[in-house]
Amino acid sequence: MSRPAVAAIPPGALDLTGEAARRRRRLQRAAMDLLERAGYDELLPPTFEYEDTFLRAGGAGVAERLVRFPDRDGRILALRFDFTASIARVASTTFADAVKPLRLSYSGRVYRQEPERGGRPRETLQVGAELLGESGLAADLEMVRLTLALVRSAGLQDFQVNLGHVGVLAPGLEAVDEPLRTQVRHWIDRKDRGNLCRALAGAGGPAQTLTALPFVIGRRAALEGAAEAAPAGARAALQHLLALDAALSADERGHVVYDLGEVRGLDYYTGMQFEVYVAGTGRAVGAGGRYDELMGRFGRPRAAVGVSLDLDSIAEVPA
Repeated sequence: MSRPAVAAIPPGALDLTGEAARRRRRLQRAAMDLLERAGYDELLPPTFEYEDTFLRAGGAGVAERLVRFPDRDGRILALRFDFTASIARVASTTFADAVKPLRLSYSGRVYRQEPERGGRPRETLQVGAELLGESGLAADLEMVRLTLALVRSAGLQDFQVNLGHVGVLAPGLEAVDEPLRTQVRHWIDRKDRGNLCRALAGAGGPAQTLTALPFVIGRRAALEGAAEAAPAGARAALQHLLALDAALSADERGHVVYDLGEVRGLDYYTGMQFEVYVAGTGRAVGAGGRYDELMGRFGRPRAAVGVSLDLDSIAEVPA
């Protein structure tokens, strides 16, 4: 009688041993030590929750990406899709009456179905932080500085934070009617200036600025140039970025590039947003920004800003 075949692991899952495991543990420990010193209390949410927690935070767009299974009572559970949803739930219940602000940190794995996987894993080791109950420049500055420090805690020096603000493109997009608005966002995301210019050739006012503002990438001089051409409704967002830039140290500023063409976070972020890139990786290893409307979905509106880093990707960067 033949022996049964050894069970294989599912696509997108990994066994990690030896240096690969040690590297991740060192990164995790360094990041959590830094966050504790910065005053962020660690929160350990459950690995699985009712699917409603993640659907409430991320909307219908995350439904097909949840790893779900039924509970004994028939309700549907989901493995942790992200930490932010769980933190929003806890902050709106357990910490509902806590004195502001709340500084919370986390570390662990998130689980996501990837319909168009492209070789991407279905579980990822993350570390991150959320600052709840503070709005304004000081909180945004704290989160950008914390992000820079977290990347440095991994021993990395060659990295860049691409930083934008959803308010820059909002007036232009609001001036475009659906279904063209969806197509315009697609072209902006693809940096397809040709199609944008053709589609908006007859448009005036804020819509016309979409042929230029999304392609602004650079340092402070780029922001100042954009401010001169931006519609009135976008100037507050640009002034916020300029104030943030002025508050950064010269060393911090050297790792920040302003990118006004980011539209992927428009449904989630409400202010500044950013992605983290490290030399040696082909994709962003972290993301963050301000999301003042999320907490209200859990019944306790609060300003919020946060960051998460993908430690699996960072661990693969050559030391």
